Amino acid sequence: MASNEPIEKTAKSEVTANVEIEQGRSDDLSQDLNEKDEYSYESERSPFAEVRAVVPETDDPALPVNTVRMWLLGFIFTILGSGINQFFSLRYPSVHIVSLVAELLAYPCGVFLAKVLPIVTISLGPLGSFCLNPDRHFNIKEHAMIVIMSNVSFGYGSADATNIIQASSPKFYNFGLTAGFSVLVVLCAQLLGFGIAGLSAPWLVEPASIIWPQVLSNCAMLETLHSRANSVANGWRISRLRFFLYVMAGGFVWYFFPGLMFTALSYFTWICWIAPRNAVVNQLFGMQTGLGLSPITFDWSQIAYNTNPLLSPSWAALNVFAGFALFFWVVVPGIYYTNTWFTAYLPLMTSDVYDRTGEVYKTARVVSSDKTLDIEGYKKYSPPYLGATFAFVYGLSFASTTTILTHIGVWHSKDIWAAFRGKNMLDIHARLMRNYKKAPWYWYAGIIVAITAISIAMVEVYKTKLPVYGVFLALVIPAVYMVPCGIVQGITNVDANQLNVLSEFIGGYMFEGKPLANMIFKFLSTDVVGQGLYFAMDMKLGHYLKIPPRSLFFAQGLATILGALTQAGVTIWMLGNISDICSEDQPDGFSCPNGRTVYSSSVIWGLVGPRRLYSVGKIYSSLLHFFWIGAIAPIITYALYRITRKEFWKYVNWPLIFTGTYNVPPATGINYSSWALVNFVFNHFIKRRFFAWWTKYNYILAAALDTGLALSGIVIFFCISYPGAVFPDWWGNNVYLNTADGDGVSWKAIPDIGYFGPANGTWT
Repeated sequence: MASNEPIEKTAKSEVTANVEIEQGRSDDLSQDLNEKDEYSYESERSPFAEVRAVVPETDDPALPVNTVRMWLLGFIFTILGSGINQFFSLRYPSVHIVSLVAELLAYPCGVFLAKVLPIVTISLGPLGSFCLNPDRHFNIKEHAMIVIMSNVSFGYGSADATNIIQASSPKFYNFGLTAGFSVLVVLCAQLLGFGIAGLSAPWLVEPASIIWPQVLSNCAMLETLHSRANSVANGWRISRLRFFLYVMAGGFVWYFFPGLMFTALSYFTWICWIAPRNAVVNQLFGMQTGLGLSPITFDWSQIAYNTNPLLSPSWAALNVFAGFALFFWVVVPGIYYTNTWFTAYLPLMTSDVYDRTGEVYKTARVVSSDKTLDIEGYKKYSPPYLGATFAFVYGLSFASTTTILTHIGVWHSKDIWAAFRGKNMLDIHARLMRNYKKAPWYWYAGIIVAITAISIAMVEVYKTKLPVYGVFLALVIPAVYMVPCGIVQGITNVDANQLNVLSEFIGGYMFEGKPLANMIFKFLSTDVVGQGLYFAMDMKLGHYLKIPPRSLFFAQGLATILGALTQAGVTIWMLGNISDICSEDQPDGFSCPNGRTVYSSSVIWGLVGPRRLYSVGKIYSSLLHFFWIGAIAPIITYALYRITRKEFWKYVNWPLIFTGTYNVPPATGINYSSWALVNFVFNHFIKRRFFAWWTKYNYILAAALDTGLALSGIVIFFCISYPGAVFPDWWGNNVYLNTADGDGVSWKAIPDIGYFGPANGTWT
C-alpha cells in the first residue's frame, strides 16, 4: 500500500550518507537530515521519516533468535506479567504493567543469561541437537521476541474475555460457569484474533505505509539499548540511552506529585476552584463530570490517557481534536441545556446509566430469577437513561461503523486490491524480509477453522443460548472490519475498533433476553478484532526488526495460549478463594470493575435491549441517523478532492473524527486538548523546525515518559495504596473534589413529583 503523499526517487549517494548517519558514522545529524527529504520505495531507506527515525535499515540473518535464553525469558515474562496484570485488574484502583517495563527488565536479564549460560551444544540423539547458549551477546532480535511475547500476553491489559467469567460470578449473574468453559472462552477469543491477524498481514504488516506508530516507541527503546550510535542533533550531543534514563527518572519522580501528593495538579480545574458551586462553570470547565474546556494539566497520565501524543501524526491529531471540539464542546452542550432526552437531570459527563429518579440504574430490579428480563419489574421501575455525552457517543459509534468502510473504500480500495493480488510496493524492510520463509497463510486459517469448531462446541455443550449461527454471525464482524480498522490505526495510532456498540446492537436485537449469549457474541466479534489488531501490531515490530516469520508465529502462538491459560486460571482462582470478591465494598478493593461494567452493559443491551431504546419512536431513535451520516461523509470529501484537487480534503479523515472520541466518557476535554497541544508542539513545530532533534529523540522521549509513569504508578500502588497507606488529606488533594464538578451536579433538579420522563408504567 502506498502513501497518499508523492514520493520522489533519491540519489544513491544521499541514501548512503543517511544510512551512515543512522549508524553513527556522521557527526551532525542536523547537517544532513531534512524533513522534506523524500525516498522512493526502491531506495535503501524507508519512504517515511517516522520509520527512518528509529528502525534500522540493515539486517544480519545470522543473529540467533530461537535461543534458550529468549524462550526462557519470554515464558517467564508471559506468566508473571499476565498473572500479575490479571490479578490486579479485578481490583479498583488497579495497576497495569505495560510491555515497556518488560522491555526494560528483559535487557539486563538477557545480558546476564548470555554471560552465565555455558556455550555448549547438547545432543538429542535422533532428534538432533540444540545449542544451550550460542554466544555471549544478547541481541536485539531475541529482545524483540521477548517484547512481542509480553505484548500479546499482557502488554495490552488482561484478556477482555475474562470479563465474561467475572460477570457470570455469584455476585452478578451467578451462571455457575465451569472452569472448562471459562478457559475455553478466553482461549477462543485470543486465538481467533491471532488467526485473523495472520491472514491480514498482507494488508496490515507488509505495506510500508501502515507504519503502526505505537510500535516505533518499542523500536526506539530497543535500538537505544542495543546501539551505541550517537550523532549530534541540532546541537544536542546526549546519547539516546542517557536521554531515556534522564527523562524516565524525571517522569518517575514527578508523577509522585500529581499521582499522590498534589493530585490537583492532575485535575487542574482552577476556574472551578474560584466558583466551586456554580453548576454551569463546573460543567464546562470541570474534568471529572464536566467538558474540560481548560487545556491545563501537569499529569502525563492525563495527557496520554487515550494514546501517547508523540506517536500520532499531527494531521491525525487535528482530526481527532476537531471532532471532539465540534461534538462535545458545541453539540453536546446544546443537547444538555435544552434538556433533550431528559439529560439536564443527570451529570453532563458520565458513563453511568440512570433511572428516572436520577439514581444509578439498579439492574437487580429488572432481572428475574432465571436471569432474563423481568417485564413487570421493568414496568414498575424505570427505563434506563443516559447522560448527554454517553448518549451522543453511541450516535458517534453508529457513524464510525459505516464511515470506516466507506473511507477505506474510496481512499484505499486500490491498495487493498493490490495486496490481494500480491502486488504490494516493497520498501527496504519488506525486501529484507524476503530473505526469510513466510509463515504460510494456511497455518493461520487452520487456527481459525479449529477454534471456530471449538467455539461452536463450547456454546452448544455449555448451553449458552447462543445458537450456532450466532458464532458465524459474530465472526462476520472481524472478517469485515479487521483490515479497515487496522489500516486506520496503523497509519494514525488512533484506535478505530469501536465495534462494541455494533456487536451489542446486533446481539441485543437477535438474542434479546439472553445475557450470556450476548456477552459471548460480543467477545467473539469485537474482542477478536481488538486482539487481532494487537497481534498485527506486534507482527509489524517483528517485520521492522527482521525476525523470521515462522519463529514469530510460534512465539506469538505459544505466548497467547500460555497467557490465556494464566489469565483464566488466575480469574477462576480469585473468584473461588477471595472472600466477598466482586462486592462494591470488598475490603481489599477487589470489586471486579471490568466485570461489573460488562455485567451492566449486558443488562442494558442483552436484557432491556436496543429495541426498547433505539427502535423508531423510542427515546434515542434519532441517533440512528448517524449510520447514514457516517456512510456518506467520506464520499462527500472524496468527491470534493476529486473536483478541486486540493490536498486539504485528503487529510479530512472521518473515521478519526467519529472514532477519535471513543473514550468519552470517562475521558473529558483535558484528555483531548492537552494531547492535541503536545502533539502539535512535537510532531508539527519541532518536527519542522528541528527535524534532526525530532528524529533522534522523539520516539525515545515517548517511551521514556510512558516508562517513568508506569514505574512510578507501580511503586505508588504496591508501596502505598495496596498496603492501605494514604497521603495526608490537604487542600491540594481535595480542592477539585469539593466542587460541583466533583459532586457530579446536574443542571436541573429532579421535578417535585420525584421523577422525570413518562408517567408510571407507560413505557414498554
